[in-house]
Amino acid sequence: MIRINEICEALKNVCGWEQSYDPAKAIDDNLTRTESGLYFQGAHPLVTLDNVRAIVPDDFVFQYPVWNMIPEYKKGAKVRHNGKVWIARRDNQNVEPVASDFNDDFNNDYGNSDWGEYNYLSDYLERLTRNGIAQMVQTFTQIKGLDKETKNLLERRTFFDGAGRIRATQPNAHKLVGFEIIPVQAMGVTAQIHRVGLQMTGGTGIVKLYLFHSSQIDPVKTFDLNFTLTNGGFQWFTLKDCFLPYISDANNAGGAWFLCYNQDDLPAGMQAINVSKDWSREPCGTCTGYGNIEAWRQLTKYLQISPFMYNAPETFAEYPELWDIAYTMYTNTLNYGLNCEITVGCDLTDFIVEQRAIFQTVIQRQVAAIALRTLAMNPNVRVNRNQSNASKMEILYELDGNVEGRPGGLGYDLKKAFEALRLDTKGIDRICLSCNNRGVKYRTT
Repeated sequence: MIRINEICEALKNVCGWEQSYDPAKAIDDNLTRTESGLYFQGAHPLVTLDNVRAIVPDDFVFQYPVWNMIPEYKKGAKVRHNGKVWIARRDNQNVEPVASDFNDDFNNDYGNSDWGEYNYLSDYLERLTRNGIAQMVQTFTQIKGLDKETKNLLERRTFFDGAGRIRATQPNAHKLVGFEIIPVQAMGVTAQIHRVGLQMTGGTGIVKLYLFHSSQIDPVKTFDLNFTLTNGGFQWFTLKDCFLPYISDANNAGGAWFLCYNQDDLPAGMQAINVSKDWSREPCGTCTGYGNIEAWRQLTKYLQISPFMYNAPETFAEYPELWDIAYTMYTNTLNYGLNCEITVGCDLTDFIVEQRAIFQTVIQRQVAAIALRTLAMNPNVRVNRNQSNASKMEILYELDGNVEGRPGGLGYDLKKAFEALRLDTKGIDRICLSCNNRGVKYRTT
């Protein structure tokens, strides 16, 4: 389980790009920041800004909208105009991007200070860097998975099986209702809600679902679920990026998560259908069947689930805020028409972000390898002077070594960096990066 976007954002400045000596070709300063002191150009002599510029697709600039005099542009907005890409230096409207021959600190007849020419190579370099980090993370997690050092602890398990009786409706009583979820409290362990199921009757429409954490007052996420059934059946909804991490930038370590909705906001006539189940104790093995008790034991090994309700504030619909959880009322025999499909697994996101320093060499070589392979393959069939520096076969030799299989090149260096990373991260965490030494084998002679 990996939160790729968070990792790419956190690690994008572990290594940096060396700034161009030509001021006219300067890239964004934030791309030149490097926490480790390593630069991507240092991985191989062919990794240069000019060579990277040569592999930018011809249609890359079409991602920027054409400048128009009508809309208001905020600072940082990028547009195309007169064959160039421009970036807004401040908020403006109906100001045409024009190059200036003078100091851009003031407006003049030849240009303006509202717009500046933008080197779109910066955006391509950022995308290249993020792709390299993402590929590095995927390779790293595959290595750990093959070594059986990390795994999913609970794979796509629903809170319960079956459905409630159609007549077992739960009257609306002006309450906030849902589940309190407390995952196992261990660094690197994260729960993810893949889908939420609703069993309602009497109406259709949007059901707004809130996800709160006990350490912050605002909801972490909100979901608008379009419930369309009228016969009391279950309808499942996929939730995007609904993670419940042990610790993150937004919430403190541990704590409780609350997945809930406001009964007052339900569409007219809609009521939840309750499932007859006691969430406070283990189900009867002889009464409900062996499968139910085994599922309950697997679930409660990694999750504590408690249905709850709370008197809904009158302003909750307009200003949804976490209530005083000390006054939460737990209702162990109700589920309020909710069910969840959840996975609990080893989430290496926090570990990778925290231990970013040990990934610096792999990131540098991975991004450089992607740049070199793209330069060699020339997917956009661009004819430019940079092709005279090295042929396709020469670049591939620098990447993959001798055709007879002799190790060498940047690809071999990258492989060795991953092997060193495997050793550096062995046995760091008891649960999610355990030391799998495969025991000791005794043989007779």
